[in-house]
Amino acid sequence: MGHSIKFRYPRMPTLKSSQLRAFRLAFCLAVFSSVVTNPQNDSSLATRIEKALKAKEPDWRYVGAIESGRVPLVPSERRIITGTWSGPKSRSQDVDIFVYSVESREEAAAWLRPVRDKRVAEGWQVNVFQIGDEGYLSKYKNGNRFDIAFRRGTVVAKLAGDDLDRVREFAHCVVEQIAAN
Repeated sequence: MGHSIKFRYPRMPTLKSSQLRAFRLAFCLAVFSSVVTNPQNDSSLATRIEKALKAKEPDWRYVGAIESGRVPLVPSERRIITGTWSGPKSRSQDVDIFVYSVESREEAAAWLRPVRDKRVAEGWQVNVFQIGDEGYLSKYKNGNRFDIAFRRGTVVAKLAGDDLDRVREFAHCVVEQIAAN
């Protein structure tokens, strides 16, 4: 009685410093080579858009939005900036801004397909609007609300508000910040 059993584990080989560095390098190359890079850094684009809009309307404030439960229009859609630019006078000045990046120009075109095909809610009228690579201006009934949706390269956007001139100005400001890619 009182016998104890001793287990022997095989000893792990130790790596020399040069072998360890080579392993780390190979591992990092394997991990990072599989990452798809976007030619335009999304966070720097968001910063450029915010700065340009702040320069255009210094008294306005940006309120970021969280899109809980929103289903992406295309599989690769990634949020760049979503929120509302609020004017100092009234909510009727506000402009909602939604900017996303997608993997390809084909997906960018697919992102706009519902608007292009005029599959919009009842009461909305859609017309072509000259902005970016492809754009559309939607107007609700008697002009109480306006949307501009567009794509430029692999970036897509939708801006909305009650004041057509303001929505148009903001859309042009956003598209100017998107580097052609």
